[in-house]
Amino acid sequence: MEEEKEEAKKKMRGAMAMAESQSQSQSLGWLTESSIMPKKHKAINGVGASSILQLKAQLYKSQEEAKSSKPPSSSSDDLPYRSVAKHKPPLRHDLFSHKNSGVDSRAHKDKLELKALQDGSLSYAALEKKAELYDKLVRGELSDEEEKEKYSVDFFRKGLEEDQSEQSTRRSDSYSEILQENESDDTAELFDAKLEGPGQTAAGVDKDEYKRFVREVHEEASQAREKASALKLRREEQAAARREKLKQAYLKKRLESLKAAEKKNGP
Repeated sequence: MEEEKEEAKKKMRGAMAMAESQSQSQSLGWLTESSIMPKKHKAINGVGASSILQLKAQLYKSQEEAKSSKPPSSSSDDLPYRSVAKHKPPLRHDLFSHKNSGVDSRAHKDKLELKALQDGSLSYAALEKKAELYDKLVRGELSDEEEKEKYSVDFFRKGLEEDQSEQSTRRSDSYSEILQENESDDTAELFDAKLEGPGQTAAGVDKDEYKRFVREVHEEASQAREKASALKLRREEQAAARREKLKQAYLKKRLESLKAAEKKNGP
């Protein structure tokens, strides 16, 4: 090892001497082209050929130590690969694999809602709630909290129309029954008719029974009309009372807001 160092020092000394001779010859050639006389070279304390040799020897020593301390498995060929692998951009599937916050919770909630929708429990509960609300609206028994529900149907008129349709249906059914009974009575009278002569019959038609049926239908229709008018009047009264209640509540809130504004702006 020491012999190698000595050889390196000798080589470096030879190189330094050659460089100095070249610089002197070059400077002399440059100075011959100028009219300025060359100045004497000033020596720098502590800097010379020996100090440069020491620095180069120290550099050579540090390089050898670095080579000896380097592990044998690592080679210079692996360095570019490692640097490239370190700064390798993420793949496309890695980009799409990232999830935002709250995605799992929302997905779980959507699954539960989908399951409830497929089972029919959600639709059944919504229909039950809607039917209950409609019944209360038709009867006029809606509470103050439920009045906040928005709807675009006149349930009072709807209920009145339903009652009238039911009454007309009952009236038509009763009228059809009367006609069927009259037809059966007419057929019975035809069979019971007595022949008085060639091509003549004497049928005793009971007109009082027919008049009685007509009177019953008329009374039934009158009662239905009275019932419908009473129901309409009652619903109108309920609507007026509800409007008055809403008006009073609005006036009360307005008065409270004015009082609060006066207190805030007062001395």
